[in-house]
Amino acid sequence: MTPETRPDAPATFPRLLALALLLWVLPAASAKVQFDAFPGYDSVVRSGGWYPVTFEIFNDGPGFDAIIQVTAGQLGGGSVSHALELPTNTRKRVVIPCFSSSQGFLQLDTRLLDSKGRVVAENTGLRLSQVAWEGFLLAGAPSSFAGMPTFPDVGNKQNLNELQPRAVRLDLGQRLESFPENPIALEGLNAIYLNTTRALDLKDPQVEALLAWVHAGGHLIVAIDQPSDVSATAWLKDALPATVGGLSNRPLNGELHRWLLQSAGPGRGEFQYVYQPPPLSVSRRNGTANEQDPLADLPADAAFDHATLPLVELTPRGGKALVSTGNLPLVVTGPRGRGLVTVMAFNPERDPVKSWKNRPWFWARVAGVPRELLRPGDYNAWGGKSADAVFGSMIETRQVRKLPVGVLLVLLVVYLVVIGPLDQWWLKRIKRPMLTWITFPAYVALFSLLIYYIGFRLRAGSSEWNELHVVDILPRSGEAVLRGRTYTSLYSPANETYRVACDLASSTLRSEFQGLWGNQNDTGHLSVRRRAKGVEADVYVPVWTSQMDVSDWQDTGAAPLQARREGNYLSIANYRQIAMTNVMVFDRGSIRRVDSIPANGSVRVDLESGAKESAVDWAHGWQSQVQSAANQRNDVFGGGGGEHIDDWAGGAAAMSLASRVSTGAGGNGRDLVWPAGLDLLPAVERGDTLVMAYLPNESLIPPLNQFAALRQQRGTLLRLVVPGVRPTQP
Repeated sequence: MTPETRPDAPATFPRLLALALLLWVLPAASAKVQFDAFPGYDSVVRSGGWYPVTFEIFNDGPGFDAIIQVTAGQLGGGSVSHALELPTNTRKRVVIPCFSSSQGFLQLDTRLLDSKGRVVAENTGLRLSQVAWEGFLLAGAPSSFAGMPTFPDVGNKQNLNELQPRAVRLDLGQRLESFPENPIALEGLNAIYLNTTRALDLKDPQVEALLAWVHAGGHLIVAIDQPSDVSATAWLKDALPATVGGLSNRPLNGELHRWLLQSAGPGRGEFQYVYQPPPLSVSRRNGTANEQDPLADLPADAAFDHATLPLVELTPRGGKALVSTGNLPLVVTGPRGRGLVTVMAFNPERDPVKSWKNRPWFWARVAGVPRELLRPGDYNAWGGKSADAVFGSMIETRQVRKLPVGVLLVLLVVYLVVIGPLDQWWLKRIKRPMLTWITFPAYVALFSLLIYYIGFRLRAGSSEWNELHVVDILPRSGEAVLRGRTYTSLYSPANETYRVACDLASSTLRSEFQGLWGNQNDTGHLSVRRRAKGVEADVYVPVWTSQMDVSDWQDTGAAPLQARREGNYLSIANYRQIAMTNVMVFDRGSIRRVDSIPANGSVRVDLESGAKESAVDWAHGWQSQVQSAANQRNDVFGGGGGEHIDDWAGGAAAMSLASRVSTGAGGNGRDLVWPAGLDLLPAVERGDTLVMAYLPNESLIPPLNQFAALRQQRGTLLRLVVPGVRPTQP
């Protein structure tokens, strides 16, 4: 190489390096991660209820370990995260259950992070519309985009968005791929509409979630397009309250219109199911109450009333016909567990039903929308103390005592007297006023030590973990579905972070629901992480305080409690290895008590005679205790009494009839609010028998605490609904 060419050699290496870097960066720059978030049911959620957040993720770049994170936007608070692997060229769909603890405003931030916590993609400021806690929310899976159910516009001026019955789309695309596989994510819905043409779109886990939701208290409305749709879908054929025959054209003869005009009484009429909205009393209405039936004066549609349409032959099976033309039922409904299944012999998405002028009112009635939500007028729909506060009063540690406000005022007065007049008086007496530079800091130190000592005596104790389980037994063929709510209380003697976890696939964790007072968020201390099976969380508890959290879960297995009717008797069997105590049977407005059922034993309860008491009187007897506990749950000061409920079995049983225990609400808004499925009064009112039994010091699932606690207590209330005797229909 000649000397003339050597200066150019060093310049070649940077060019080659830049070219290599460019070739390495270009593929990475072109690789994109698609991260789409779809919160709620078509961006609608219920205040104080669970809802799904669906994510669709596509990674066409290098694979990596990802974390999906959901936080409550501007409200701050805790988060829910879900870990997953994203190999190259993979598309994944994830549904995460979340809880709406606010009213009127909900905003979410969703982020996709890599294993080092760096943000790969995000969606911030996702606004969700909210339905009132008492509102009605139906999700539809129609066969066509234009076939969605619609409800009448009630025309309320105040609280229109919250109390207006809403119908939202259940699917994101042409198939029901986004349908949740966790039934807890469906509990914010009152009803689901499913056209039979879409039934085959559901995968087995989605079908299980849907059926679990129905048996727990949901209302499934099915429209038959073709009889072959039902015969080709075994689970749907078994779930329908009627057998399906052939298809033929029949005249309507105005029967559907006459059915709309028939007064079915106040509230929900023929439709009783556990997930129906709680009552909205007239006393919460602003202005003069209008009690007229909103369906009584609907104008007739002559073209529709005299039309003919294809009808599927339905023969009721475990259900009853609500309306028929001739001897052919048009709508058949029947209970399935604590829920309801309603089937229509026609497809409402086709003419002439599609163009029927009263179609929104038909949907309101067939879905079971409460009459009070269909009347024009303004209601007070705000506030409400959470039922979690009542359970918290049961499991809250007794090691912590609150300082009465009177004692605090006395201490304040003594402190002011000592640092003021008393200090001045005795320094003058000893003729040493300049000593105040020494005495004043001494007083401050002395009273600081006194306050610390008082706090230590009132609040110091040993670590404590308490669990109260409320478990619903939902009998199915072969085994039972167990729907549980686990209320936990953790007391910490130091500033400490604790690990809690639930290993069940269909499980969630949330912090204590504080009630619907504004736009608060209740998850500031809790960071929930969803695992391949179950959930876990780190719970931070400040020194000398306790923290309450709730796990909602579902499992399958042998029923620990079974009951069957034998004439006028109810036979109750205990399949656990310990005795069940505090057994109560609610039947036709009365309560019958059983002291205990021995381990692996059974008892027979006479439903016609024997000692009994009024269920209404029993529930009203709990009102003052429940109200006192709920009011003082978050009270900083003590001294009033009534902040604790020592009877776990009785308190949990009382909250199982929450709408009876609630005092109702006057003009100032709501009283108690509770999650869907806790109140079993709708099942009792439709004629079913409710059996509740308590398992002391035992739970059906492993303990949630992943740490040792010096003090522990647990208990389980089992709840079983036995179908009532209903008239058969040929």
